[in-house]
Amino acid sequence: MIQIENFHPARGRVAATFTATVGDLALPGCALIRREGGYTLSVPRMGAPSRQAPLSAVELAELERVAVEMVGVVCN
Repeated sequence: MIQIENFHPARGRVAATFTATVGDLALPGCALIRREGGYTLSVPRMGAPSRQAPLSAVELAELERVAVEMVGVVCN
């Protein structure tokens, strides 16, 4: 299950920042970046040494879809 909290719409290149929860993993500091023709999801790195968050390609795609949907609802 994907949950988005602390959603803050923004102007300019960054469309929004938010905290995402995927399953039991909390990811504060996520951002949705505006790109030509769409959006790109930015997920924070974790740990020391830093590494990518342990999300599958399907989880990342679903998180991006939910975030883009929220931007459409909140910003329109």
